[in-house]
Amino acid sequence: MKALIIGFGFIGRDLVKAFYEKKDAIRKIDRDFKVIGVSHSKGYLHNDEGLDLQRLQHIKNLEDYGSSYHAGESSLGLIEKSEADLMVEATPTRIKDGEPGLTFIRKALNSGISVVTSNKGPLVVAFHELTRLAEKNGCELLYEGTVAGAIPIFSLVRECLQGDRVLRISGILNGTTNYILSRMYFDEMSFELALKEAQERGISERDSSYDVDGIDAACKVVILANALMNRNVKFEDVEITGIRGITQEALSLAKKSNFAIKLIGTIDSTLEVAPKLVPINHPLCVHGTLNAVHLETDLAKEITLVGYGAGRETVSAVLNDVLTVLRKKKKAA
Repeated sequence: MKALIIGFGFIGRDLVKAFYEKKDAIRKIDRDFKVIGVSHSKGYLHNDEGLDLQRLQHIKNLEDYGSSYHAGESSLGLIEKSEADLMVEATPTRIKDGEPGLTFIRKALNSGISVVTSNKGPLVVAFHELTRLAEKNGCELLYEGTVAGAIPIFSLVRECLQGDRVLRISGILNGTTNYILSRMYFDEMSFELALKEAQERGISERDSSYDVDGIDAACKVVILANALMNRNVKFEDVEITGIRGITQEALSLAKKSNFAIKLIGTIDSTLEVAPKLVPINHPLCVHGTLNAVHLETDLAKEITLVGYGAGRETVSAVLNDVLTVLRKKKKAA
């Protein structure tokens, strides 16, 4: 199988390393697997015989790779010329229009190329359009890395709970806010100081509004609702309250009653992201940068998954989706 990686930022670079480190496991499924193209906003690498992953994992900029680099060329051009079987789309998230990832995914699926993505934007904007497009063209569209990092929420429901109906979902879906609230709760830090520490440690971006105002968690609520509960909802359907208003007084009162305050995304009759009181012994009451997703279904009843929700953990989810595509293609061959 020939693969492309569109986007050579944090996820793209770590994915190259994972492909190299896990090459033996990949080749057990598909001994001919190779990455033939990698792109960023300024150009792309392309070699139909396969790029050298050992070499590629040690460079920060694609232009440093050498003669296979095409400066000034577009990712769309790479998708069109490559004749790839699989595209991993890992460009930055834009929730307003899903671009540029939405255009790349549409192009790939219309060309019969299966897609694995960690990019929330296209799925928030056009989930049902993209899933229908994949089905129409006989492609896979997998997106485990878009929600809760390495937690296999979509895989669990797709593979292990096929006969269950998901009735309700709730969860801690943003590690940055969970870290801030945990520091405020256990160490009595102010919101401002906990946020500053999160930024200094690289847990939060300098523009923290995406996290602390609940926007990131709301994106994940939309994807979960559409993917696991067959809703047809948009970002605007989520009622959002962030954590800026949480005070030490509120946390102290919660602690005295054996509760913690967590930013919880909820999907039932309505969609909501808001700070909630969570019993200290509830499975959702996890701390630090951990994420947790609580499923309620008709047969299995209640299941809670806990794990890390960002960084290299997301690469685990992307790699697993790639292996799933490889296995399905091998089985169909």
